[in-house]
Amino acid sequence: MYLQQILNGVSYKAMGEGNPDVTSLACDTSRVKAGCLFFCIKGQKYDGHDFFQKAIGDGAVAIVCERPLETQALQLVVEDVRAVMSIAAKNFFGCCVDKLRIVSVVGTNGKTSTTYVLEAILSKAGYKTAVIGTNGVFFNGQKYSSGLTTPDPIELHAWFRQMYLNKVDIVIMEVSAHAIALRKMIGICSEVAIFTNFSQDHLDFFHTMEHYRQTKKSFFVSSYVKNVVTNADDELGREIAALLSSATYGVVGKADVKATELHIDKEQSIYKINIFGQTAQVTTHLSGIFNVYNTLAAATCASVLGVDIDTVTSAIEEVRCVSGRNETIIRSDGARIVVDFAHTPDGIQNILGFLKRTAEGRLIVVFGCGGNRDKFKRPLMAKAVSSFADFAVLTNDNPRYEDPKLIARDVSEALSCKYKIILNRSQATEYALSVATGNDTVAILGKGAEEYQEIRGHKLPYSDIEVVRKLLRVD
Repeated sequence: MYLQQILNGVSYKAMGEGNPDVTSLACDTSRVKAGCLFFCIKGQKYDGHDFFQKAIGDGAVAIVCERPLETQALQLVVEDVRAVMSIAAKNFFGCCVDKLRIVSVVGTNGKTSTTYVLEAILSKAGYKTAVIGTNGVFFNGQKYSSGLTTPDPIELHAWFRQMYLNKVDIVIMEVSAHAIALRKMIGICSEVAIFTNFSQDHLDFFHTMEHYRQTKKSFFVSSYVKNVVTNADDELGREIAALLSSATYGVVGKADVKATELHIDKEQSIYKINIFGQTAQVTTHLSGIFNVYNTLAAATCASVLGVDIDTVTSAIEEVRCVSGRNETIIRSDGARIVVDFAHTPDGIQNILGFLKRTAEGRLIVVFGCGGNRDKFKRPLMAKAVSSFADFAVLTNDNPRYEDPKLIARDVSEALSCKYKIILNRSQATEYALSVATGNDTVAILGKGAEEYQEIRGHKLPYSDIEVVRKLLRVD
């Protein structure tokens, strides 16, 4: 595709002449090859402007940058390289996203579970679906790995093209606050955007709760969203409902879609659902009040898309489990082992509150805090664990470039329950299982369905659920 076609809709100042044929896009020099258009992205650690010469040497035919560079190569100076990259990626991959129906899911917690449930409903309704999110990319019965909850624009639009070619009808995608802040969603208008909830996370990037809050809120404008589905029981959710025409869901307050007569135990949640005046009984294997909200979000969105209440409720009832979310294995002696992605104070409060209420014996918690991330939430996570755990095993959870011992020290200072520090995560899990008796519950928090442990720039293979299965000798 010729350069001018890729830059359709972009304002730029060209330095140099030509309209080369572009065969690929990249913002990482390791991905540059002959015929590439290279984007100089400013990251938290590195600035792509410092590596433009390598990109040219490796075959880049033009450079997109935010300041003039000392080179004879063709360069296009723009105001915002990230925004331009999103538009260029869309153009390069044939604007395939415009031919798909997009559902976006935004919020601190519950995004992945909501996408799983909504995918089940829409599939049962006869749509061919795809899912993009924390657990990977799913379509045509296949799972593909993706390093980010919301992939960067070049990868994202490449996926949209593949989904379009495979005749996907609806793409359900998690949209992270980082993706909003980094302009990844420019050029994409969602038919429906769901807002789940808001609580503390990512302050290493956003610095203040207000900035984090406003970033999420900024997505809910007509350029990004046609229809809104929002949580009426969440303060930010109510603010979002006032911005655009919205369908609301909830348990406590007034909402268009509401759950009443709740009965929740450790195996299932049962409630009466009212969807815009139509009522039905829901019995779901997804236990916990947080999952009631997740199923309500999916049900409301499906209703907005025209799916009938019988299809909605029967599909919800067929969902057995969401990978890495309250994923439960019962040991032969009756001990309950739960793997969950909870890695925020609110997420920990939700899952441990549920597990404590439904526990017959002690609640033992294995958890850690990520390195090079929001340090302010470490004591809050420790306090949330202390509120419910009878015993905790403090361990590693993606320490990245931080010293695991220092992370553990930060967390342990706020722990008020009994605890033990075992930094090797598999050994920590083994120890927790060894001290658990038949009536106990062991919660292993933080990684969920992640298949790696990130240490010193390397993603080493690791899976909580696989470690548990190996220790229990189950398939």
